[in-house]
Amino acid sequence: MEQLGNPLLDDYYDNIGSHEYWWNHGLISESTYKELKRSCSNDTFLFPKDGCNNALSGAYEEFGNINPYNIYGPPCNAISTSNHRLAQLPLPWRFRGNDECVVMYTRRYMNNRRVQKALHAHLTPLRHPWTTCSSAIRRNWTDSPKSMLPIIKQLIGAGIRIWIFSGDTDAVLPLTATRYCINALSLPTNISWYAWIDNQAQVGGWSEVYKGLTYVTVRGAGHEVPLTQPQRALRLFRYFLMNLLLPSSLSD
Repeated sequence: MEQLGNPLLDDYYDNIGSHEYWWNHGLISESTYKELKRSCSNDTFLFPKDGCNNALSGAYEEFGNINPYNIYGPPCNAISTSNHRLAQLPLPWRFRGNDECVVMYTRRYMNNRRVQKALHAHLTPLRHPWTTCSSAIRRNWTDSPKSMLPIIKQLIGAGIRIWIFSGDTDAVLPLTATRYCINALSLPTNISWYAWIDNQAQVGGWSEVYKGLTYVTVRGAGHEVPLTQPQRALRLFRYFLMNLLLPSSLSD
């Protein structure tokens, strides 16, 4: 079984779906949206070339001071102190690489000696602290597969149970992009789109079940779903492990 959250699945569909999400959520102007469609649709998602790079820079300028990983949440205060460092990174890592607050708190937590002792980590003392990602790899990684959809099809064909979920306030790999990717798989629909209920009798999100794949959105969640909607994320995970449909009522 496999569960993927707000994943990067396909360069083309993730590009057009992300830009559409930005536009229909009022994050970018009409002219910028047109330029993104013209320059970026057939470009790589992580390594855009000059024309697309310029269009993306214009789009991010129009975003303003928001957290693209959770567009309705507060911006991360750490970002204001790290703008200079972020500006030195290649474009995809500048805006798509990480949530700066998550990185900051995770780095502090993982470098806590009590945490390392509990995890039986850092047994061979190193001269450098634990970091979330390797800057050397980020600077030098220049390729990525154009699409994972053929792999998804192979996994489904092998009988692997797949759930894909999206936090619906994530603008980095938004639900619109993921829905385009899933539609491109041309899977038969077993259960049509429906609202699922969380344990507070509220709509937790929406779901559609295909042959071999279940898609779920989590209402009010950002890119890191368990961080922004922990109770709904837990309910999603429990039903995934039990191989049960998310309930459409509390009695289900």
